[in-house]
Amino acid sequence: MSRPRLRNAALASSFARLLGCATLALVALTATPSSGRPPAVARFDALPRASERLAQPIWLPQCGMQVVEWRATSALGAETKPSSEALAVLDDTCREAFARYGDFLRTKNLPRAHARPDVLPQISLLPGNTLLDGKSPRALNDLPTRFEAVAPGCCYWGLYVDSLNHLFLRNDPLVEGDSGKLVENPRFVRTLTHEIGHVLSARLGVWDVIGYDRQRDEDLAEEFVSFMGMHFPAESSAEDLAFHRARPGSRGAPTRTQEAHATPEGGRERPPASASANTSPQR
Repeated sequence: MSRPRLRNAALASSFARLLGCATLALVALTATPSSGRPPAVARFDALPRASERLAQPIWLPQCGMQVVEWRATSALGAETKPSSEALAVLDDTCREAFARYGDFLRTKNLPRAHARPDVLPQISLLPGNTLLDGKSPRALNDLPTRFEAVAPGCCYWGLYVDSLNHLFLRNDPLVEGDSGKLVENPRFVRTLTHEIGHVLSARLGVWDVIGYDRQRDEDLAEEFVSFMGMHFPAESSAEDLAFHRARPGSRGAPTRTQEAHATPEGGRERPPASASANTSPQR
């Protein structure tokens, strides 16, 4: 065979190998695992994508945080939509919690590394009730497609992910009162207070001094809720739905100083420990 023909054959063989490698790479990128499940999610999948963020973040001066995402629940109307009244509930809860957290730590004889919290998280408000849209795409219990890497288990009313410095909350700061007007939702206030406990313990450096333990962190957040005068437990989705849909005069909503008796949802235990997730489970 002549030298030009040998050179052409070699080039053809190289091109065929290159085309084969490219095809295999494309298949590897697009194929699903052999189990038929989609690829595992990473913790960054929990963050809102650009198209899911508010066009203009909402600054909460008393919280020192921004709301960057807010998804309403259509079945609950104005109770879950952004409004000045809803934002006031967030800011008022932050003001009270931030003002008293130092006193709370002193009652527990706990140290802190910082006089003030360092960089505070951004906030997403998402549907949380699993009997409505709480498991829909981009909801707080959107498992396993978005939150699996940071929320092992179900179900949550709030979720602070320290490694992402992001706070995910239920979307119902308001509830319809006996008069038919929208008022502060004490169950939302309870959840936010619990999560602020997680945020401040982390951002004031409590765990930097004494060492992090997930269960102790969870217990401390619950003790802070009680310290703030809320002695009713977290509710189930069924109780929450009945609470939102109760007729005026028959609501019987708990207040910060009243006891409410809630039955654990399906007898669920707390989700297993996670290095990156502090949770307020729908117990």
